[in-house]
Amino acid sequence: MAGRAGWVLAVIFRLLPLVFVATGTAAASPATGPLRWISLPVEATAPGDFVLSFGVADVEALLVRLDHGGQSRLLLVQTPDSGFATRPIAAPMLALPVQLQAGASTLVVGYRLHADTPLQLRLRPAAEYDRWQAARHLLDGVLLGLFVAMIVVALLHFFTLRSPEYLLYVATCAMVLAFLAQIGGYGFMYLWPQAPAWNQVAPILFTGGVQLAHLAFTIRLLDLRRRAPRLRRAMLLIVAAVPAGFAAFFLTGELAPLFALSVLYTPLLLIAGLGAVRDGVAGARFFLAGAAALVLFVNLAFGAGVVGGVPLPGGDVFLYPKLGYLIEAACFAGALADRVRVARAQAETALRLRLIDAEELARAEVDKYQALRIAHDRQLELAASGHDLAQPLQSIRLALTAMRDDEDNRRVRAHVDRALDLTRLMLDELIQGARRTPGVLPLDLAEVFEDLAERHASQAAAKRMRLRLMPTSARIEASQLVLTRILDNLIGNALRYGRSRVVAGVRHRPDAILIEVHDDGPGIDPAQRDRLLAPFVQGGSHAAEVEGFGLGLHIVQRLSAQSGFGLDIRARPGRGSVFTISIPHRGR
Repeated sequence: MAGRAGWVLAVIFRLLPLVFVATGTAAASPATGPLRWISLPVEATAPGDFVLSFGVADVEALLVRLDHGGQSRLLLVQTPDSGFATRPIAAPMLALPVQLQAGASTLVVGYRLHADTPLQLRLRPAAEYDRWQAARHLLDGVLLGLFVAMIVVALLHFFTLRSPEYLLYVATCAMVLAFLAQIGGYGFMYLWPQAPAWNQVAPILFTGGVQLAHLAFTIRLLDLRRRAPRLRRAMLLIVAAVPAGFAAFFLTGELAPLFALSVLYTPLLLIAGLGAVRDGVAGARFFLAGAAALVLFVNLAFGAGVVGGVPLPGGDVFLYPKLGYLIEAACFAGALADRVRVARAQAETALRLRLIDAEELARAEVDKYQALRIAHDRQLELAASGHDLAQPLQSIRLALTAMRDDEDNRRVRAHVDRALDLTRLMLDELIQGARRTPGVLPLDLAEVFEDLAERHASQAAAKRMRLRLMPTSARIEASQLVLTRILDNLIGNALRYGRSRVVAGVRHRPDAILIEVHDDGPGIDPAQRDRLLAPFVQGGSHAAEVEGFGLGLHIVQRLSAQSGFGLDIRARPGRGSVFTISIPHRGR
């Protein structure tokens, strides 16, 4: 995927100058104007070969002559139409070989660059220049490798997490890489050596692309749409003004409008970072560190060196944007990683709370079941006692019939008959109530299996696995909620780790009913079985583990223990697993 993306970018970069020319924009090349002149006195003790490096990748116009002993010799002429092949040295940064004679000489350089940017002239012996060029290529290669690695990692995270922040990070890094390659001379050297007009415009366009991608990443990462809508609107106003800045550049060659927009954007970037740190936004500290590096190395150091001509440590002004953008990209990667870490921690906290709730619910279910069992047992005892009381009551009724049949006895007998009828009615109601068992006790496993099959059918279909729950007529006494949670976790794990099929069924034993879940997954190492029953623990060697949090087996163990069920695990590495829930017959 990364190789294909790089190929697409390369094709786009090669087509851009063709589109530039085809649309007629090439006619709007940078404005002509007078040359700026520099005189560089040199003193050579002996004749020798030197290289004059100009410190830039290209120029709008360049004229170099050598004055020695009252004579002048023209060494180089570069015009806006000069392609890369016209350079005296095939190197990314513009350089000129110079043969000096012994004595005093003067190199006279006339040039024109964007915004009157000064040259970074440096005269080196040829051997020293070769060493410098090799070191620079090595540094640029390392920089390229780091950026490509960060882009690839971000793309992998995007395809895994589907988070737009990673795609915007990729866009920002890609635009930065294009900008650095352009100001480093690699675009002109390798991608469009025959398009000098486009090469002059490309750095400006890439700079705008960097700022636009950077701004979109900032708004998304720091959630400015919700947290700071006014700051977001200010940033969007800058985006809206960018086309006007480009129009001014193409029409007049003036960079001042675009430079002003960049200056306005910088404080907004720092304000956004400081506000996010204050609000405790995940990754905000990393973002602020990256923004500070961008301001320090790119806006201040690079700007001062290129536009203001301020001498900087190291001599190579183009080293500073490389360092600034690299540090910023690394800090932004840290911000994304910190967001993932915080989100995962929040998810684990939520899962812990859910686990606590599940345990409390399981305890409540068990307590409810025990209370219903006790109430049922007591009701049976009362029913039995009521049944036994019915016999002496019947004897009393028979004894009443033996009383003399006179007026007084008839009244007493009628009163006693009514009392006996009421007592018998109450005893019958007690016995009938004892026949009704509590609602959680009778549980038809066929119905439970049918619900499980419907609930997990989509997961099985997504993984192209076969889920089979064997028919059963077994009935047990258990909490439907607890048993469903147990089997949901076991079947969900089996589908996650299995290869082609998952089978669940029932076995009958004299003292219990066994519910078994079979899978053909990687199995479990016996040495790790007890460890995997702990919360938030996974084996660490299976790709399917990214879908879970290591709670399934722990929940099964806790619910089984609290409900009085047995849990047995039979598994061997590479041979699949069998999870058995043993539900004892009540009253045995």
